[in-house]
Amino acid sequence: MTSTPIKDLNSVDLNEPATFYENSLGPGMVFAHLSQALRHAVCMPLAKHHHTAKIVTQTGAQYGLGEINVLHDHLRATDKG
Repeated sequence: MTSTPIKDLNSVDLNEPATFYENSLGPGMVFAHLSQALRHAVCMPLAKHHHTAKIVTQTGAQYGLGEINVLHDHLRATDKG
């Protein structure tokens, strides 16, 4: 899996449809918004976090666990503001 580099957090469309994949073997869970997929991914128990977990947006951007955590932190900061 090749993750999409995040150059500017503000340029990421959190309203874009996205699919969360817990691992590479199972089907994904579709979300209407990337923000929903991010919240779902970080709420999973640590034992279920796989190094292969990822989110893929409708436009094809792919985010692994590291990027998911960065985007979720950004989402939480924008929610507070």
